[in-house]
Amino acid sequence: MIIRRYILREIALTLFAVTSVLLLIFFSTRFVRLLRDVAEGVLPAEMVFSLLGLELLKNLASILPLAVFFAVLLALGRLYRDQEMVALNASGIGQAAIMRMLLVLAPFVLVLNGYLALYATPWAAGKADQIRHAAEFRSELSLLSAGRFTESKDGRLIMYVEALSDDQRELEKVFVQRRGRDSKSVLASETGYRYIDDSSGDEFMVMVDGYRYEGEPGTADYRITRFSKHAVRISEKKAPDAVLDRDAMSSAALWQSDALRDMAELQSRIVLPLSAVAFMILALPMSRVNPREGRYGRLFSAVLVYVIYNNLIGTTQKSLERGELPPWSGMWWLPLVLLLAAAAIAAWQSRGRFDWQQWRRKPLAGKRA
Repeated sequence: MIIRRYILREIALTLFAVTSVLLLIFFSTRFVRLLRDVAEGVLPAEMVFSLLGLELLKNLASILPLAVFFAVLLALGRLYRDQEMVALNASGIGQAAIMRMLLVLAPFVLVLNGYLALYATPWAAGKADQIRHAAEFRSELSLLSAGRFTESKDGRLIMYVEALSDDQRELEKVFVQRRGRDSKSVLASETGYRYIDDSSGDEFMVMVDGYRYEGEPGTADYRITRFSKHAVRISEKKAPDAVLDRDAMSSAALWQSDALRDMAELQSRIVLPLSAVAFMILALPMSRVNPREGRYGRLFSAVLVYVIYNNLIGTTQKSLERGELPPWSGMWWLPLVLLLAAAAIAAWQSRGRFDWQQWRRKPLAGKRA
């Protein structure tokens, strides 16, 4: 029990560290992309962290198998490097005993990754789609900032306000330049407010007590009109309902669907928790290294295995969507490939001797030079 707790604690701590690093890398890259969207005016700044949190939750199910793979590989690799595996093996604890310890973690990894893949990921994807949809069709008046010029999405309006209320409905010292095909006009008013027509859903900026200047710059042919109220149409119609992507569909809806794309999406979710457990088992024989190789001696091989496996998942999913593979074949065999690879590596390490008791008691440390 003491040795079991020690090994499981090492794996758990390494898993936490690896997951944190992978999430930090993902956070950094995604955060830069979101900042670019903010700079381009595609996304409001106040939505960045909400969307970032949902993106993290959405991709956590895909990150966890890699984190489990690396965690077991690094934790057991350290034991080999520090010669602790030699002591464990001398105490009668072989690979079979280590495997049983890993299988204690398997149900927890399976349930956690299964919940993330089947429930949390589509929920987060749906919420992220709704936020992006709301950002795409949000009121253009919400883009206004006091003391800054703002251009409308279609480029026909340039707006400026000196001050605005907290709800962005009341405006002060308003300036609008409207550009048409044949003429330009400038409007200026002391105050203004936002107005949405209930029947059409069109949004207007209503300017109060101001002037309208029409004409071509540089010519004497212009006209000045004073008005008490003047409405400038900002957008025409309400935003349509959000159309969610397939990755935002609930797993129950995908289960009831007969579409090939939906079945492929569901199977891509189911394969993730199975892959996490298979990677954990594969990491056991792969972690057996010569102490001179160091703790990170097998990381390159692990990265290569993961990249190939991840590409295989994507290729299989595309083939299922196009009908090139029958739906019954699914993706269940992909984790089986990892298990067969683990068995092949273990058999190669034991040099073809498959006696269970002999394999169980075989020294785990690498041969001395």
